[in-house]
Amino acid sequence: MRKPPLGSSMRSVVATVLLVAACAVGPASAQDPEPSPDSVLALDEVTVEVGRLRAGAVPLSRTPFSSEIVEATELTAVGGLSGALAALPGVTLTNQTGSGSQADIRLRGFTVSPIVGVPQSVSVFVDGVRVNEADASQVHLSLIPAAAVERIELIRGPIGVFGKNSIAGALNFVTKRAEGPPTLAAEMQYGSFDAMAGTVSGSGTFGDFDGLVLGSYRRSDGWRQLERAEELSVFSKVGWRGERTDAWLSYTFEADSLEGPGPLPESWLEGGPLPPEITQPPDDRRRLQYTGGNGDAFTPRLHFLNAQVDRELSESWGLQVDAFGRFADFRQTNDNLSEPDALGVTDIQSVGATFQARYQPNARLLVAAGAEWSRNDVDIQIYERPNQSFPTVVEAITEHLRTDEDNLGGFAEAWYELSDAVAAYGSLRYDWVNLPVRDLLDPGDSGENTFSELSGGLGLSVELGRGLSTFAGYGRGFRAPVILEVTCADPEDPCQLPFELGPDPPLEPVKSDTWQAGVRLGRGATQATLVGYWTEVHDDIFNVIAEDTPTRGYFTNVDRTRRAGIEASVAARPIASVPGLTVRTSAGWSRATFQSEAELASPLVEDDPPPPGSPPDDDEGATLVGPGDLFPMVPELSATLGLTFQRGALTVGIDGSWTGSQFLIGDENNEEEFPKVDASTVLDLYAEWRLGESAVYAELVNVFDQDYSAFGIISENGRASPEEAERFLTPGSPRLFTIGFRFNRAFAGS
Repeated sequence: MRKPPLGSSMRSVVATVLLVAACAVGPASAQDPEPSPDSVLALDEVTVEVGRLRAGAVPLSRTPFSSEIVEATELTAVGGLSGALAALPGVTLTNQTGSGSQADIRLRGFTVSPIVGVPQSVSVFVDGVRVNEADASQVHLSLIPAAAVERIELIRGPIGVFGKNSIAGALNFVTKRAEGPPTLAAEMQYGSFDAMAGTVSGSGTFGDFDGLVLGSYRRSDGWRQLERAEELSVFSKVGWRGERTDAWLSYTFEADSLEGPGPLPESWLEGGPLPPEITQPPDDRRRLQYTGGNGDAFTPRLHFLNAQVDRELSESWGLQVDAFGRFADFRQTNDNLSEPDALGVTDIQSVGATFQARYQPNARLLVAAGAEWSRNDVDIQIYERPNQSFPTVVEAITEHLRTDEDNLGGFAEAWYELSDAVAAYGSLRYDWVNLPVRDLLDPGDSGENTFSELSGGLGLSVELGRGLSTFAGYGRGFRAPVILEVTCADPEDPCQLPFELGPDPPLEPVKSDTWQAGVRLGRGATQATLVGYWTEVHDDIFNVIAEDTPTRGYFTNVDRTRRAGIEASVAARPIASVPGLTVRTSAGWSRATFQSEAELASPLVEDDPPPPGSPPDDDEGATLVGPGDLFPMVPELSATLGLTFQRGALTVGIDGSWTGSQFLIGDENNEEEFPKVDASTVLDLYAEWRLGESAVYAELVNVFDQDYSAFGIISENGRASPEEAERFLTPGSPRLFTIGFRFNRAFAGS
């Protein structure tokens, strides 16, 4: 199913779905061959690979946790990796930066995001290597070559043995590997706002050896001011398949340049007065950029080497070894009004290895155990730079920190069929993290942090017959603080995030307990799941905004928070006489709440001044949260609906998504006068026509050009007179059109 970004007007989705359904049940062409009953009525059986390094496949219906697989065919020209994930139940997108390549993903009330300072509670892997960045655990999906992804695996909850950050679950991006005869493939795209992209790849097997090389380039001027994007990817993988040994080596190079125009004051969007410097505003005010300077920009460079060897020692025993080197350089420029601009230069050099042994004597038992080590050398330099508000500032370094972080982990897990109907799963992992911090400008501010924790889970699955099964499980997860959190945890000295760091009070690691249970149905043409979960989080870490300066903040532990919800999905071929029609739908209810009292300072409207002679109000500007207060930017309800119809060479897809309203950042106690971000709906269309080894396709995003907001925060409008707090909203994408051509040629017999 193809999944769009957020939007508005549910009536449009319903009307279009009814229209397509009416067309889909029309008479079939006499030229179409009659498919067999099995191909009409049966959806493909899904398996999931367990094990830290994907040790072996077991039927999805026999696992005690919720898991989904997204195939490469689910990716779209505009949505990319994040759009494909947003098709899953309960997964929604927000976008603080305004860049189409830097979406935030919300899963079970937790976040995986490219934004430094956002608590990251999903561990993300590429071919088994963690790609949560070592400075702040953020994840840059733009650094994963989408054209090289074969499938995406999502395991929900901390039941696996994936280590730190796996509170909400783990994501593994599995890259392609060459199979079959030599093949040449190419793809070209052109779309709205001068968006263009191209990919060329060559692959093939040559005896026991195989090889794949792929290059991809994308650029777009963006639909808003200062939203230009340019992305270059090179990916290659060579392998050798022997009688008992399977080995491969991959290399990824990424060079991106991404601009993010960010949110806009609501008064601007509604036609209110603009600053006098904006002399010729665009007709569509959503295209404006707020600061009026050079804007925010992110320029990463990545070199990533990864190798894996899998050796079958016998019919029952096997060994896997993975080793990697990942070297990233980030340049992040922040355009400010109330302070000088900031430039962050981060160099991350990561190396590591994982060893895993597996034992699988038969189809009823799978045991895996191993250990892993990684070393993250991180160098962070922060520079202060002049801007229009501070033109006399001389560019100079203000912070220079280093860490040589060591991570050690040991793990074991087992899956066992107790009977033909009952299967059990258990996992256990121990992690040790050593995080020394060296201040190269003021050595006296250096310090050391050490964290250790046990995690893992237990669960049962039961086959009930007639394709119906049920499962239940418990998982323990944790998240270790990272360098940017432990060096910015003092409320008396808030940081210009992430640009002012030093020795601060210690932070506790985040710990969670998750219970989940559900039912699955896999019968004929229908696959369905219904899952409920409950997660208690202790010592959750929050990035708190300073009450007097919106560009500054600090990290702190909050005693207790909770995530609870329900996820449901259905995939079916509902009409036997229309075998080419597939319907997929999902829905999620997620409730993320504070469960203890905490004072979170925020830049909201100040309280009325105290009467003359009264003492000052110490809580002025503070947000006092308590049990039951909902997290901002986490919708309680979301739903998707997609239809795909294939007939001969033609494939047509329609996808709609609805996302419920959300509280704004800065309204953590749900008591402010500002309204929530509105509920939203959007509709996408996709069509493809195959011409032998080629295909042409078109994609239309946000068909009805709905006006919606992808993010919301309360802040002072520093470009207004007088300055007042108001809603700042990131406008969602307008209607976007993309057309493309795909060519694939296999040279059999070469």
